[in-house]
Amino acid sequence: MDNNHYPLFVQLSIRLMHAIRLEHDALHFSASHFITFGTPEKVEALHGHNFRIRAMLAGPQNQRNYVADFLIAFDCLKKVCEMLSHKVLLPRDHPYINFRITGDVIDISLPPLRWSFPKDDTITLPIRNTTTESLAEYTATLFRELLEEEKAFEFPSNQYRITIELEESPGMWAVYSEEN
Repeated sequence: MDNNHYPLFVQLSIRLMHAIRLEHDALHFSASHFITFGTPEKVEALHGHNFRIRAMLAGPQNQRNYVADFLIAFDCLKKVCEMLSHKVLLPRDHPYINFRITGDVIDISLPPLRWSFPKDDTITLPIRNTTTESLAEYTATLFRELLEEEKAFEFPSNQYRITIELEESPGMWAVYSEEN
């Protein structure tokens, strides 16, 4: 593409990128969560979803003319699903929730509410609330970490952008896109 007919400042801001998109029946996880609505008194009941996940990885093409190996990217996203599947998702950074671990049990309190779960059936996430929007952002972070571990990026990783779409119920998607 010839950008020479654009002014220089426009040419400098144009970033030509390609992308791969991952969408497959195997990219899903079942998990339970609850969310709070601003105050400790407004809390959803613990419930579950069959989440579906889609991802887009945008970045420069390498010498072999692809952004990243589809199989490596797919395997990384599948690992994200496996890490979250069949877990109770808990928001570690919530301002009102208290956690106490005793042996193999995790107790959570959000007065006047209390829950106890087997520790192995939970995952405590570095988020403030387990909304689908926050889960989409968390899965993008996890996906990026796994891609970096697998050396999926041939250029500096800051040249790649991840977008995650997370469906909690049919037709209800949260989307998170990393900033440029």
